[in-house]
Amino acid sequence: MKRGLVIGKFLPLHMGHMALIGYALEHCDELVVLVGATDDEPVPGNARLEWLKQTYADNDRVKPVLLNYEEAMLPEATVSVENMSRLWASYLKKQLPHIDVIFASESYGAYMGRFLDCESVIYEEPCKVVPVAAERIRQEPSLYAHLLPQAVRSYYQV
Repeated sequence: MKRGLVIGKFLPLHMGHMALIGYALEHCDELVVLVGATDDEPVPGNARLEWLKQTYADNDRVKPVLLNYEEAMLPEATVSVENMSRLWASYLKKQLPHIDVIFASESYGAYMGRFLDCESVIYEEPCKVVPVAAERIRQEPSLYAHLLPQAVRSYYQV
């Protein structure tokens, strides 16, 4: 069995994330989708985890997992710096089952793959699917509702 990993904040979950998850599902048997969350973010981690659970409720191959962390212990995950990726990979190896391949839309995925001792795949399509910053989506969710799955639209009441 080939187990994949997608890491994100999903602030909010949108069609770009879903394109990455869909691509990953084409290339693995089981996919761990890790929601990284800190206390100072605009949407609680539990809400984001629930978005994933609702959106992929009919797909038992998607395994959403919440990781609450403190940035003092684990600095920003998506910054493409080798030392940060090494730190995250070391932590994740203790928290997750063995990962065979990490899928990312940013270059940190290559570092993480090396430090997780697994294959890494950089999939660049999500940025083409959703060419707008997540912060902008949070500011005007009704304007970008077409980019959001139903669970997220319900959360924002759009």
